[in-house]
Amino acid sequence: MVYGPASQVNNLSPELGAGDPLRPRVGLAKQGEQVYRENGCYYCHTRAATGGSFGYEIQITQLGDDRQLNAEAVDQHDKKYSRETVFQKAYSYKAVAKAADALKQEQDKEPEERDQKKIQDANATLISAIGLSNDISRGAEEGVNLKAYGVSGVSFEKDLLAQLGLPAEMNANQARLVKEASFPVTDGSQSWKDIEGTIQKLKDKAGAQYKLQPVAKEWPDVEKGAGRQSVSRDFLFDEHVMIGVMRFGPDLSNIGRNILFEEKNGKEVANNPEEQVIEDNKIYKHLYDPQWNGQSSHMPPFRYLFKQRKLGENERVQSGEIEVEKEDSYRVAITPTAKAKALLEYMKSLRNDKPLPEAPLVRRKQASAK
Repeated sequence: MVYGPASQVNNLSPELGAGDPLRPRVGLAKQGEQVYRENGCYYCHTRAATGGSFGYEIQITQLGDDRQLNAEAVDQHDKKYSRETVFQKAYSYKAVAKAADALKQEQDKEPEERDQKKIQDANATLISAIGLSNDISRGAEEGVNLKAYGVSGVSFEKDLLAQLGLPAEMNANQARLVKEASFPVTDGSQSWKDIEGTIQKLKDKAGAQYKLQPVAKEWPDVEKGAGRQSVSRDFLFDEHVMIGVMRFGPDLSNIGRNILFEEKNGKEVANNPEEQVIEDNKIYKHLYDPQWNGQSSHMPPFRYLFKQRKLGENERVQSGEIEVEKEDSYRVAITPTAKAKALLEYMKSLRNDKPLPEAPLVRRKQASAK
């Protein structure tokens, strides 16, 4: 009971495997760990997101040069991914790039060494490739074309970008779409055994570049906000490992991510300072009175973590105060003490939104739409 866990944790490293190490808590977050402990929060909350099972979504980040071999690799599981616009468009960009390179090779020669017939043929091929590419992308959204440009692995000059209907001067969002472009070729329901053959074809035969995205199946903790399964490495820097006893309250393994970020247009975006104050105040109100907004909660109030005063009928809160209004129109102004602030910072530090070698990030199954 002692040697086993000790030997496991002692061999762990804070490195995540991608040059971004886990870091110990400092400042208020470290102080908040003691506040969390002394108030017995671990009796009713766990910090242990459990895993169900997950499948894999293969995401192509760069298609290989041989179209036929890549089509054979991605057309698996009764799904013809090679017929999708991103795939076809990516290879049209590759054809344009090949024709442009052939033309440039001749044009870069000394005038007396240039073969005018080859230049004419290369120029005609380039024009034809541009026309075919534009035919494929006609009606497609800009995002689809940018994704295809990214997974094609080619790079065009500004004038050629314009001829292909791509932005000659890309803004930050457009550049990000190109840089982070990927093309999913499984739906996330397949096990490793299901996709092993596809991986071998992509890597050894087609020469494509790819990444694997685990997708959660029958994993309630992910549906409730966890990023992945909790493992020993998550508690490497904890002074007191408080995994938790039971779940009268929700699991808090990724509560910090949920406080710091919100979902906008299907993507998680960091709260701006004004939004963050609102989110912080919600936590403070919940600590002061877990039922302040009519919610049913078994959590006891931690009013002694706040200074409080009753507000008059038309009285407003002062700077630094937070108003809590009950259903019976009873209004009170609360001010977080140092312990309340430390506890909030500790909660913000509870995150499992970074992948670990032994615990990859998973995604909700319904989020794997193409």
